[in-house]
Amino acid sequence: MSDEDFAHFARMHDGRWSDQTKAVMLRFGTDKLNLNRAWAGATQFWSCPCCKRTKPEIARLTSSGVLLCAIESHHDHLGDTAGDRFKEITGTSEEREFIIQREHAKHGMLQFVERFQRTLICIDCNVGEAAAKDLLGNVADDTFMLRKREFSFSPMEIAGFIKPAANKVHELDADAVRSTWKRVKPDIIDRMDFCERMARRFVNGKNRREVAIGTRERLEMDDRLMIMEQVREARPELSRGNSIATRVMIRSVARDAVRRSARPKTKPAMRAITDADYAKLDAANAGQKHWPRAGDDWRCACCHRTKREICRRSNKKVWHAKIHTLRDWIFDETEPSARYWRAPLENTNLMIVDHVPALVCQDCRHIVSEIQRMDDGVDYNALTMADMADSISSIVAHQLHEIDYQFAIQRAHENGDIVAAVEAYHVHEQEVRSQMERLKSFVKRHRCSMEEARDHYAYVYAKAVEEELAEGHAFMNWMIAEGRRFEQRRLHE
Repeated sequence: MSDEDFAHFARMHDGRWSDQTKAVMLRFGTDKLNLNRAWAGATQFWSCPCCKRTKPEIARLTSSGVLLCAIESHHDHLGDTAGDRFKEITGTSEEREFIIQREHAKHGMLQFVERFQRTLICIDCNVGEAAAKDLLGNVADDTFMLRKREFSFSPMEIAGFIKPAANKVHELDADAVRSTWKRVKPDIIDRMDFCERMARRFVNGKNRREVAIGTRERLEMDDRLMIMEQVREARPELSRGNSIATRVMIRSVARDAVRRSARPKTKPAMRAITDADYAKLDAANAGQKHWPRAGDDWRCACCHRTKREICRRSNKKVWHAKIHTLRDWIFDETEPSARYWRAPLENTNLMIVDHVPALVCQDCRHIVSEIQRMDDGVDYNALTMADMADSISSIVAHQLHEIDYQFAIQRAHENGDIVAAVEAYHVHEQEVRSQMERLKSFVKRHRCSMEEARDHYAYVYAKAVEEELAEGHAFMNWMIAEGRRFEQRRLHE
């Protein structure tokens, strides 16, 4: 399907195929585009509820000549904090009715604790909100302590302390940030108190809710549902997360900012390490975790230098080298299972479906720690492996890299969708590992098979989310497969 035909098919929406996007690219004189899922999903006439800018006013050119078109899904981290606190107070149990009731109670509690609904805002407003919390730091007094990742400013509050301009990053009104926090702090304290009170009520046996016996009755009957049932019957491959809308999204997004920079030139080393010095260093590094795993043909996954080339001499003329492991993220818009099971909970613009443990030299690992030292607003996960490689200006054997730190810091601030995706992936990994531990504990305690344990938790899941039992079995089968995948990855980290 041509771009013109596709624009007619998906009219009102946006993508690398739309006339509006092409017009903005022409205006900025670039053929490189970074357009995320939320931008593609929002209509062409969408405007940010915080800064009131339209899409053509939000799009901006990065230092590497890429047109950045990004909208973020902004949610209240206070809800995450309250959910964790609720579980901490109520505790855990293998008894399935307890788990079902706790999930119902937690969901009801969050409706009164979260200060705003999940809202789409532009990337600059999202970055501005994070910068505002960095300005405040961790906030505390004699009775209250809240880390900056444990709450969020609402869209209306963000609008009160940003200074927007077309096609530029926002500036902040620092005084407005502080006055906003002073105003909302009592409300946040009160909501967390409500969370803890509700948790104690649940512990005392109150606020239970009877769930439906047997299967949940479905009464939906509308044209869209009946048509989609016919479509899925005719095209089974469109079921479970691989829908027509998903395929439109795949056609719409663009990630030209990744792996587009030219590779830096490798310069000759000033002095190579001798065989004797290398043998001595190799023996000294035998106790390191990753050095022995890297064979003689190993190369850094980022700068591609060999084990001998990453060796450097210290100020005391002693040769040293280290190998670290980082996660190389795999973003896959076409992976249907992850989209089906995780997307309703995460609602991130990007989704990480897997990772590959990558061994890198100490100089590449240094890029991340150095930009964090230079800018404490940079998240540890803000740079991908490709971003790290793109920030290297020159590679020299036995020497530190020359780094374009301003490029790396800007890229880090632009990668809010990646940071959110990494955080969501970590939460997913933790939940999967916890579920696997519950399954193994159930098998051991009840002396049953893994299949019987799966059936038990399939019922628990189905009742907690008010779905059919078949959906519970499908979910648990996927969770077990995910658990085994994480176990395999952990063996190589």
